[in-house]
Amino acid sequence: MKNPLIILFWLLVLGGILNYFISEPSFTREIYIEMNKANDAYLKGEQAKTIGERKELFNLALKLYTSLENTFHPTHGNGKLYFNIANTYFQLEEYPMASLYYHSALKLMPRKKAIKDRLNVTNEKLELKEIEKESAFAKIVFFYTFLSPPERLQLLFGLSTIALTSGTLFIWKRKKRMLSTAIIAACAACVMLLTIGYSYYLAPIDAIIIRSTSLYRDAGHQCAKVLDEPLLSGKKVEVLDVLEDGKWLKIMTPENNLGYVPEESIRTI
Repeated sequence: MKNPLIILFWLLVLGGILNYFISEPSFTREIYIEMNKANDAYLKGEQAKTIGERKELFNLALKLYTSLENTFHPTHGNGKLYFNIANTYFQLEEYPMASLYYHSALKLMPRKKAIKDRLNVTNEKLELKEIEKESAFAKIVFFYTFLSPPERLQLLFGLSTIALTSGTLFIWKRKKRMLSTAIIAACAACVMLLTIGYSYYLAPIDAIIIRSTSLYRDAGHQCAKVLDEPLLSGKKVEVLDVLEDGKWLKIMTPENNLGYVPEESIRTI
């Protein structure tokens, strides 16, 4: 049993390391104050009686929210800040940016129906119908799409702990139930580790066209266009490569059109 326990131990250590580096930093008092200011400006914007006042308050809320985003970098947070930013962009009728942040929020809150509903309304405003392309990995390990990366990371750490504890108890007590628990928990932890690795290293990189642009056959405005019509703002695409110091991105549309777009027209989710 020594070798399996060593594997379980290092699995637990790896989970702890990932949990440390891929986690949301703690809120400080200053962040809470800024968040409350932003929320207050947003609520006042909803209650504003004139268009000018409404726009001014929503722009203030957006400035505070995006400042928190730049300071806090909540890539692995709970998604609420992204949702607030998306709602603010929606109120300002900047629908492509709203779509971008609704998608970002959905990655961290994949089971949140309110986000999906708001995203559908945003796509209606943009007159877009989103086409979801499901990967082979997602079809095999279907459940992982219902869990955010932080949730899967926490499960990895918890399952590794259970596996290591049960394996250690089996050595002392020699009860088959403990061995079975250790094996099941270790297998589940390995699956979680696999999904985390896929999400961060192998999963397609999605992006949103934030400004309508032509799709070019190569990197450069002088190149021929793939399509007669431009890609509409708000459209979700897959990023395949980044060229010329990040100035051009190679993308694939949901309709399988391959081409290049300038970096100022696109933002990754």
